[in-house]
Amino acid sequence: MPTWPVLKARAKVLAAIRRFFEARSVTEVSTPSLSRSGTFDAQLSSFEVSDQAEKLFLQTSPEYALKRALAVYREAIFEITPAFRRGDQGSQHNPEFTMLEWYRPGLSLSGLMAEVVDLLNALPEPPEIWRAQSKVDLPVYSFRAVFEQRFGVNPNEAALSSLWQWVQETGAEVTHLAPHDDDQFRSDCLDFLFLEVLQPSLGDIFFLTEFPPCQAALAEIDPKTDTAQRFELYWQGTELANGYLELRDPAVILSRHTVMATARINRGLPSIAFDTAFAEASALMPACAGVALGIDRLVMVWLKAKTLSEVQLFSWPNH
Repeated sequence: MPTWPVLKARAKVLAAIRRFFEARSVTEVSTPSLSRSGTFDAQLSSFEVSDQAEKLFLQTSPEYALKRALAVYREAIFEITPAFRRGDQGSQHNPEFTMLEWYRPGLSLSGLMAEVVDLLNALPEPPEIWRAQSKVDLPVYSFRAVFEQRFGVNPNEAALSSLWQWVQETGAEVTHLAPHDDDQFRSDCLDFLFLEVLQPSLGDIFFLTEFPPCQAALAEIDPKTDTAQRFELYWQGTELANGYLELRDPAVILSRHTVMATARINRGLPSIAFDTAFAEASALMPACAGVALGIDRLVMVWLKAKTLSEVQLFSWPNH
């Protein structure tokens, strides 16, 4: 349970975020929390809400709705909203959390990374670690490069059997992973190896870029490097932000949904209907970059808290 000073500090952070975007003419919008389609990501699970008429889902992020709005208005927008992910529970995970997500037409991926830094610089009472780090450019690491340096092979080309062997050799708990002959298993292994083997040597605060295509999600793929045009921001082992150069091709979106749908079936997860409204809208979006940032995690690291329950009111399972 957060103390009153923590709640006041959280409110100041939210106020600073809104001032930051107002100064940059990025408009705050509100999208529905309920949707007819859930996430098709095999790593995420949506909460279902049913009534007599139809089955609905609580949003795991406002991404689809914000992109539909972007297709209509074609202007820079942001939202601060609750998001819901079934099964997420731990010191850095909660089934309900607050997400900041924004989209910037015409902005490059590097430009969006710079804006993330500008946003953090605009927040009140920064911790010492950020004051020290902000005096120099944040390190930017390539996932592909750090993986090749450690394991001697391009992550796109590593055999699944090798990835699984390296995962097991870490000695860490891996009961949540089960071998499958698909790109989702490749992605799961790469995630695990990054967190357990690679990330601890990269420093306190850094950007990670050049992800393998199997981790592209809804980001464009650079044909020159065969890497996903996306980034993540890490702060002392915590992932704070996840940004994309946004994919706008409905056919490619359908193709990725099909791959993910097969992965979900292979793992015994419920099938999710394709969100045609979102896919059709994607073709009408302006070229843009977008990023999602966890507000609760941001407040946690900003205030040097150890768990989300220190910065969230009535954090699960203490509702």
